[in-house]
Amino acid sequence: MKKILNIGLIVMIGLVLAGCGAEKYFKKGDEHYEYLRYKEAIESYEKGLKKNRDMAVVEKTANAYYFIGEYEKSKILFEECMANKTAADKLNFYYARVLMATGETQKAQGYLKKYLSKHPADVVANMLYSSCNSISVRYKDTTLYELSRIPTEDFTNAFGAVEYQNGIVFSAEKEVFRGSKQNPWTGNSYLDLYYMEKDENGNWMSPELLKGDINGRFHEGPATFSDGGEEVFFTRSNYFKKKMEINNEEENNLKIFKASLIDGQWKELVELPFNSDDYSCGHPSLTADGKTLYFVSDMPGGFGGTDIYRTNFENGEWSKPENLGETINTPGNEMFPYIHKDGTLYFSSNAHNSMGGLDVFLTYEFSDRWMKPENLNYPLNSSKDDFSFVMSDDNYTGFVTSSRDDKDELYQFKKKDPVFILFGRARIKGTETPVEGVKVEITRESDNKIIQMISDKDGKFKYQLNPEESYLLYCTKFGCFTRTDHISTKGKKYSENFYADFQVEEIVIDKPIILENIYYDFDKWDIREDAAKELDKLVRVLEDNPTIHIQMGSHTDARGTDEYNMVLSDKRAKAAVDYLIYKGIDPERLTWKGYGETEPLNECVNWVECEEDKHQQNRRTEFRVKKK
Repeated sequence: MKKILNIGLIVMIGLVLAGCGAEKYFKKGDEHYEYLRYKEAIESYEKGLKKNRDMAVVEKTANAYYFIGEYEKSKILFEECMANKTAADKLNFYYARVLMATGETQKAQGYLKKYLSKHPADVVANMLYSSCNSISVRYKDTTLYELSRIPTEDFTNAFGAVEYQNGIVFSAEKEVFRGSKQNPWTGNSYLDLYYMEKDENGNWMSPELLKGDINGRFHEGPATFSDGGEEVFFTRSNYFKKKMEINNEEENNLKIFKASLIDGQWKELVELPFNSDDYSCGHPSLTADGKTLYFVSDMPGGFGGTDIYRTNFENGEWSKPENLGETINTPGNEMFPYIHKDGTLYFSSNAHNSMGGLDVFLTYEFSDRWMKPENLNYPLNSSKDDFSFVMSDDNYTGFVTSSRDDKDELYQFKKKDPVFILFGRARIKGTETPVEGVKVEITRESDNKIIQMISDKDGKFKYQLNPEESYLLYCTKFGCFTRTDHISTKGKKYSENFYADFQVEEIVIDKPIILENIYYDFDKWDIREDAAKELDKLVRVLEDNPTIHIQMGSHTDARGTDEYNMVLSDKRAKAAVDYLIYKGIDPERLTWKGYGETEPLNECVNWVECEEDKHQQNRRTEFRVKKK
C-alpha cells in the first residue's frame, strides 16, 4: 500500500511539474499569438501541449494554423476540441470554416446550421451557409478561365502580381535561416517587391528586387502603378528609420506610400495623408486616369474586418476616404480591390457567397450605386484563398493569386475564347429595391430566337452572349412601363461584361413624370439639341409601350406675367409634341397643355425672391399617361 501511495505521489508531483513547464510555454505562446506572431506562437504552444493537453490552447493553436494557411493541421486540432463535451459553441463556426477550406462543404454546412441555431444574426455565418447551398453552382462553368502557375520556386509565398513595363511586379517572401530577420507571422522573410519578365521564348526569367528606396527592412507590397509607370503606390509596414512603429494596442499597422521613378530607381517616398498609427491602410489600386485610389482599411466606422474605400485626387490633395458601402463591405474581410479601366471593380472576400476562404468577386457602379457582387466561380476560385485578381486591358488575360496548393502562388489566366456576359437587374425606379418577376425577352437578331428569363428575388438576371451577335432586350411587368435595350458583341475581339439596368415604373393615369434636362432659351420654345436627346428617350418609351396615350405639359417659373407664362408654356408643350410626331409617334396618341406658373414645385410664386436653382425646379417639362 505504501509503495502504491508513493507511486501515486510521484505521479502527482510529475503532473504538477509538467503543468508548470507547460504554463511557461503557454504564456510565451499567448504573447506571440496576441501580436499575430502565429508561427512563433505555434512553436511555443506545441512544446507546452506535449506536457499538458489544455483544450483552450489546442483551440488557439488550431486558429494559428488556420491563419497561416495550414488547414489540415488546423482541422485535426479543431476535431480534438470538438470531441470535448465542454467545447464552446463558437467552435462550430471555426470548425466549419476550416472544413470549407479543405473542401468538405456538406459537412461544414451541418456545423454552420448548428451554430446559426443559437446565433441567427451572424452575417458572416449566414453568408457561408448560403455558400454551402450554392457550391455546386460555383463549379458549373469550368471552361471560362484557363489558369497556369507562374514558377516562383525561390519563394515560400508570392502574391499580388500587377503588370508593369514588360513583365510583372509582385510581393514575395523567402525562407530564412534561424537568427536572421524573420516575419513573426510565418517565420519567413519580410515581404519585398520584385520585378520579373519573360525572355524571348516566353519563359519567365529570374525575379529582381525593385531598385531604389522602395524595399526597406519590413513589409512592402502589394503595389499599383500609374498609367505611365512613373509613380507607384504600395503597402508598407509602419516604421520609422529602422524601428517598427507600435500603437497603443501594441500593433504594427500598414500604410500606403507613393514613390517616383527617378533615373531607374524608386525615390522620394511620400506617405499618403489618410494613413494612421491606429489602423491599417493597404492593397491600393489606381484608376487609369490616376484620379481615384481604391484601398482597404480597418479604420473606425467600417462594417467589419477590412473594408474597401476610395479617395479622389482633387486640387493637389487626396480627399477624405469614402467607404464603398454595405453592398460590397460585410462584417467579414473585403480585400485586394482592383479597378479595371472599364469601371469594373474586382475584389476578394471571405464573407460574400464564397467557396471557402477568399474568393474573387466583381461589381460595378451604376447611378452612384454599387451592384451586388458576382462570384467568378471555379476554376478561378477554389475552396482555398483566391485573391489579387488583375485583368489586363484586353479584358481577356490577367493574373490572380491562389493558395489552392497550400501556399500563395501566382497564376496567369486567360479566357479560352472571348466571353461576353450580360449582367442585368430590375429595380423600382429611383431606388435600389429589386423587382422579382420581371419578364426578360432576349431576341437574337441573327435568327430571331427569343430567350426568356425572369428576374430573381434580387431583381437579377444573367446571360452569356454569343460573339459577333446583336440582341434586343425587352423587359415587361404587368401594369408597368416596358423597357428595351440593344446590345451587340460584333467586332469585339476580347471578353467583355455588359450591364443592363431596368428601372421598373408603374403606369399611373395622370401622374406627372418629369423629363430631366429639357431646357429652352430665354423667351423661346424651339427644341434645342440637348432637349432633343432627352425627348428621344420619351420616343423610346412610347415605342416600347404602343398602347399608351400621353399629354405633354410645360411649366414656367413665376417671373413674368401670368398671361405671358401661360402662352409661352403652351408653345413649348406643343413644340415638344411636334418633335415627337416628327420622330414617328402617332399624333392620335399625343395632346399638350401649357400650365404656365400655376403648379410650382416650391415656394417661388409671384413676389417671392428665390435663387436661380429654385426657379429652375419650376421650369420643367413633363408627360402624363392619359390612357393605358
